[in-house]
Amino acid sequence: MKSVFNFTTKGQHLIILIGALVLNGCVAFMPDRIHYVWDAEQATGYAVPELPRPSASEDFVGLAFSGGGSRAALFAAAGAEALHEAGILPRVTHVSSVSGGSMASSYLLGSPPEACGPLVPAKKVSCEANYFARYKAAMRENYFLPMEVGQVLHPNRFLSPTRRITSLQEAFDNKYLGKKTFGDLTDNRALFINAASYDDGRRFVFSNIAIPVVENPTGHLQKKTLLARSFNLNDCNAPTPDDFPLALAVAASAAFPPALGPVSIEVPPACKTTSTQYWHLGDGGILENTGVETLQEILLRQSMRGDAPDRAMIFSFDAGKRESIESNLANKNLRLWTSDPGRVVSITNMRGDAYQSIVWEQMEKDLNFPVKIIRIRYSDHVPTRWPDSCSNKVRRNSTLAEQLQSVPTRFNISDCDADLIEAAAHQGVQAALRQNPDIKQWVRPD
Repeated sequence: MKSVFNFTTKGQHLIILIGALVLNGCVAFMPDRIHYVWDAEQATGYAVPELPRPSASEDFVGLAFSGGGSRAALFAAAGAEALHEAGILPRVTHVSSVSGGSMASSYLLGSPPEACGPLVPAKKVSCEANYFARYKAAMRENYFLPMEVGQVLHPNRFLSPTRRITSLQEAFDNKYLGKKTFGDLTDNRALFINAASYDDGRRFVFSNIAIPVVENPTGHLQKKTLLARSFNLNDCNAPTPDDFPLALAVAASAAFPPALGPVSIEVPPACKTTSTQYWHLGDGGILENTGVETLQEILLRQSMRGDAPDRAMIFSFDAGKRESIESNLANKNLRLWTSDPGRVVSITNMRGDAYQSIVWEQMEKDLNFPVKIIRIRYSDHVPTRWPDSCSNKVRRNSTLAEQLQSVPTRFNISDCDADLIEAAAHQGVQAALRQNPDIKQWVRPD
């Protein structure tokens, strides 16, 4: 009886292994996944005006939402709510995001709070309260499970990282985006969703506006590797096509290798190109995880073109992990690095942050307008008490700070971690307002 059991068990394992190999082989020999085919002929000679300045102000007010999975998405959404309560959110003109933060930015601009309608005091409070409740609830959703279910229900996607992108795109559409495209965005705010080009190591930016062109750029903008790529093709100035799915841009921004992606875009010959191109895009966080650099580049381009704003302010909501060099050096557990590939983002951004600060300090001196960057990091604002949803967590971690720091980088988040992240975002905005009393002077009232 014992030998029969062993044979059956081994037989089951063998069948599973053969089945996995067959599926893997089927996927391996299938044509490469093309996620979007751009009719590049439309881009030829396509000149698009840049984002019109708001009539009430000529200030540049930007939001930067970092990467970090659902942790970053919820931190951004709660931060936007806190800015709204302070009267600042309606003044925002530009929103830049990476990876998980792109979930929050696509919701904010795809379904803006202005949809509440006319300012009717009694109804406005209720409408806006409901709006932010829905917004934060969407960021709390589990996106990992429907993505994996999509993989299982579609055998041609199984074991394929490029096809997992389609499952993630569908999860975003089904949960909150509803198949909206860049053509559905309003024209009063600029959206920048940041990915990374696997072809030349540059940031790739999806945007509802054409990235401003600079003639004979100098300094920071002279090095192509440091310039953001977009749907601009040679000298043809174009935004992301109107029919490009918002969910696909968000998925591309979060496509961390090797589990996800890359996203592939086919670009037929057009606008002085002589052959078909295939753009391969992935997680923007491997190059710059805060989203701030894209906003800085826009300001530099505007300054060089002579159409700079009167002044600029950027609110950076950073939910990215920060590695402790000391704890890394003291840790001999090699599995720590193999079990958490997301640490790669933390490592690359150590160098990226240092570089960015040096370059920006130099370039800022050449601007003829003031720029203020308010940086709000989730781990710097520890809640003062445990939420009720954390009753089972108190026994596992000795402090609130440890629990906040341990929130994982995933496409799902527990109620306890979500409540802590929301509290941290509100505390961060309140602290920023206290520490920068001149914010109200920068953000002009009606």
